[in-house]
Amino acid sequence: MRNPLPRDASPVLAFVLGWMIPGAGHAYGGRWGKAVLFFVMITGLVVAGVLIGGGPVLLWNQLWYAPQLCAGGPVIALTPLSQYLARRPPAPDARPVYAQVPPTVGIDWANRLHETGTLYTAVAGFLNLLVMMDAYLKLAYPEPKKREEEA
Repeated sequence: MRNPLPRDASPVLAFVLGWMIPGAGHAYGGRWGKAVLFFVMITGLVVAGVLIGGGPVLLWNQLWYAPQLCAGGPVIALTPLSQYLARRPPAPDARPVYAQVPPTVGIDWANRLHETGTLYTAVAGFLNLLVMMDAYLKLAYPEPKKREEEA
């Protein structure tokens, strides 16, 4: 369902709102269906990436954080949790002492699940960037009104 656009709707504000909360730029422009869809999809990708990666996938000192940050609010909200999980020591091993690997603090960078979670969150950021640009363009260049032909 589409509401009429406000006459003083700012495309830049739609872009910024879309960064803060995925889909908020579309809600600001009156496109509530798209807003809900984009919010659920992008936030779901970020949360799925964090869960698949085991937590520490949003690390501000890594190169992947730049595209992840494009997902906006969900990434900013989950980054402190991810930073905490990256610094915590691993859980104690239930194997006998002679079979245990010495514990290391940090992340297993060779873990495929960690890489997959990082990729999910980066894709969410790239998708949100496209969503933000769409919200901006819909307000900056509205569709011309269709003329009804008189018979």
